[in-house]
Amino acid sequence: MVRDEVLAPGGRFDTGVLGRLFDAMPMRVTAADAEGRFVYANRAALAMFDLSLDQVVGRTVREILGEDMAARTTPLIATLAGGEPVQWSDWVTYANGARRHVEQVYAPCFDRGGGLVGFIALIRDTTALKEREEALEARLAALNVAEAINTAIIKTSIDPIMVVDEEGVLIDLNPAAMATFGYSRSNSVGRPISELIIPPSLRQAHAEGMARYTASGISRVLDQRLTLEAQRADGSVIPIELTISEIRLPQRRVFTAHLRDLSQAREAERQMEQQRERLHQAEKLSAMGSLLAGVAHELNNPLAILVAQSTLLMETASDAGQKRRAERIHAAADRAGRIVKSFLAMARQRPEKRETTQLNDLVRSAADMLAYGLRSHDVTLDLDLDPNLPVIVADQDFIGQVVANLVINAQHALVDMEPPRVVSIATRRKNGHVRLVVSDNGPGVPDAIAGRIFDPYFTTKPAGVGTGIGLSICKSIIESHGGSIALDRSEEGGARFTVLLPAALPPAPAEAPEEPARPEGLTILVVDDEADVRASLAEMLELFGHRILPAQTAREALEEGAIQAADLVFVDLRMPGIDGLKFRDRAVALNPRLADRVVIMTGDAVEGPGAIERHAGDETIPVMEKPFTLADVRRILSAFI
Repeated sequence: MVRDEVLAPGGRFDTGVLGRLFDAMPMRVTAADAEGRFVYANRAALAMFDLSLDQVVGRTVREILGEDMAARTTPLIATLAGGEPVQWSDWVTYANGARRHVEQVYAPCFDRGGGLVGFIALIRDTTALKEREEALEARLAALNVAEAINTAIIKTSIDPIMVVDEEGVLIDLNPAAMATFGYSRSNSVGRPISELIIPPSLRQAHAEGMARYTASGISRVLDQRLTLEAQRADGSVIPIELTISEIRLPQRRVFTAHLRDLSQAREAERQMEQQRERLHQAEKLSAMGSLLAGVAHELNNPLAILVAQSTLLMETASDAGQKRRAERIHAAADRAGRIVKSFLAMARQRPEKRETTQLNDLVRSAADMLAYGLRSHDVTLDLDLDPNLPVIVADQDFIGQVVANLVINAQHALVDMEPPRVVSIATRRKNGHVRLVVSDNGPGVPDAIAGRIFDPYFTTKPAGVGTGIGLSICKSIIESHGGSIALDRSEEGGARFTVLLPAALPPAPAEAPEEPARPEGLTILVVDDEADVRASLAEMLELFGHRILPAQTAREALEEGAIQAADLVFVDLRMPGIDGLKFRDRAVALNPRLADRVVIMTGDAVEGPGAIERHAGDETIPVMEKPFTLADVRRILSAFI
């Protein structure tokens, strides 16, 4: 505490030695009496007040320093009276509006009797220091925020991030890296990165690159975007994209590796390539379908003539030898017609149409279609078909495609085998199902790849042979029919594919149509631009006692008034000028009785059915496919007589 050597009686400040000492100090020093009136201020304080000593002495703290300082100082007098000095540090606002940060120490002054006569205040302006501290704190806070943001970015990044030191040892890794590579922090940090994610084949190059950079500072990978492979904890290898950046610290440097797992991107690329291949195949099939449609039309017209004429010869021949020859011609023409239809069914693109069908018939059609290819490769086709096989409900084209694909695959498997080369097809009934077995005596499918044989685009064939989608499509077709397909080994060691399809209840037997009575013949208009087809159909119809009105073109039939006289019309779908469908519309307009009595003939099994169906809308248009037999003609006639 300060005695009266500082404050003289009456609270006056002794301006002796202490006054001169205080004036020499850079710190502001003031003295006040017990009522808080200034009795002294050193030069530093007066400079801050911008007042003279006479202007200060006798005035209160409130008058000189303002309300803020008065509010802080007045309550301290009671504390000072107890003999204890008071110290505080804070921002204050002076009377002139200046805001400063100060540190103040108040020391009480007592007389010889111990009474408080005043106090001395030592004031140090720490504004500049405080501003620097606050600026530093703000910068540190900003750095902490930035660090928190960076930490959050690293932790929440969906891409792996790994940090290694100059020795190639892992320092840190984010959750994405742990998830991608299958490591935890405890079993990865502190281990060489080469042991963790670099495949053995790349470790030597990694070590040489690190050594070269340490020695020369030259790197071929820093800040470059690289695509390579990385190894996971389980030993599997994944494609990655990698960028490595260097961070220089005061005592060392570290490297940050940003990685991206390309597995999903590669899978997406693979699927896109598959889609492109499917589109390419679809375009090829579409082009092939259009080509086959034209070829079929050109083939089916002469085949229709062969079938019709051989049928007529069989019906009218009196000589047994002649009849036998007619039967051979008919059988050959009929087989040729089935082969054409099978090809067209394979190429036809249409919505699925399921109907009751006999699997054995589909097998025989496929066998007819593939017979030449099998013979030319010295492959024997062995059929063992159950004659009592139940029917199935299926799309004939799709199931026929499955049978053909399995036989073709078997043929390809036998190419490098020594004779005998045998493909076997067997059908059986089994527990409410129909079973189809296609097997060969080839090399079989290795166990290592048997599990992938139905995967899209997986193939064991050499480049240019097949697309790798055949068995995948077969599996899809069979499963869509509620069935299954499986692969195992045949007794001869070759491949054996077993297909199971649900059997259907057989339809109720239909009554055999009665042969139309000959005496009550119809007047039938036959319109076809092929003269021989027209004549052959006319002869067949005449066998049943009908009267024929032939016409080469639709225009001819419309102009000659035959429409009004006709009870029934047979017209070809594809004709120059007015086609069969347009002719039908005009014929019905002229003679409404013909609304459901115009039969469309077509040899185009690819585009023809679709064109007829679209044109018909809600109506039903009778159709007779070429080549047609006497039985086909009888079936059509039975609906109108």
